[in-house]
Amino acid sequence: MTVNDIYKWLDSFAPFETQEEFDNAGLLVGSQDQEVHKVLFALDATPAVVTEAMHFGAELIVTHHPLMFEPMQQLRYDQGEGAILKMLAASNISLIAAHTNLDQCAGGVADNLAEALALDGVMPSGNCPYLRTGTLPSPCTAKAFLATINRRLSAAARLYGDPDAFIRRVAVVPGAGGAEQIFANADVFVTGEIKHHELLATVARGLTVIDAGHYPTEFPGIAALHKRFITDAAKNGWNVEAKLHTQPPFPQITDGYPAHS
Repeated sequence: MTVNDIYKWLDSFAPFETQEEFDNAGLLVGSQDQEVHKVLFALDATPAVVTEAMHFGAELIVTHHPLMFEPMQQLRYDQGEGAILKMLAASNISLIAAHTNLDQCAGGVADNLAEALALDGVMPSGNCPYLRTGTLPSPCTAKAFLATINRRLSAAARLYGDPDAFIRRVAVVPGAGGAEQIFANADVFVTGEIKHHELLATVARGLTVIDAGHYPTEFPGIAALHKRFITDAAKNGWNVEAKLHTQPPFPQITDGYPAHS
């Protein structure tokens, strides 16, 4: 199997042509003809991820977040993304990022977040491609739902609004999907990041807001992608071993205790 074969696999259900204009998804480092026997899935291409790929013997890393997302003015090997790019090139490891195309597709990151929160009757929204709405199996207070989110996502989430508010219908957007287009008929809006002016506007519309963190709201997506690859590899007889990087890039602390171990 080659890098291009895995690129085509991703493109078959999360077309790269659907990525936003500002995005940088696709094959970012390496060669499409490179043979792949081992692939590592991760949310970000950090030095720790590249190091794990090297130890694993992977020829390819598939991430959600792309490198070179912003224009690079310098390619410094001793810091930042330059150091990561040097590690990849020196180790002959290719890198594919599936970002906004994976966020919005059916069975992608937005759907994976809704599934991780065990929502029923999940539906997409015509207003925002990253928005999903669903209902809780058992309605509860906002404070109780906050505890559920922290448990299910290993998060250190923040609640904005009335902790005793009645929560039944939930709107979710993973990562930094934004809230300007959130006009869902929901009791609570769960996201990974929200700007202050978005928070003010969303609360003014009567929604409780839970900011669960960028990494916790998107990790279910890369975990599901890894699982999907393993399933398809077994079904199609691909001789490729896949591994998932599970360590967050930074600790999250809540009430004095790490949210991740």
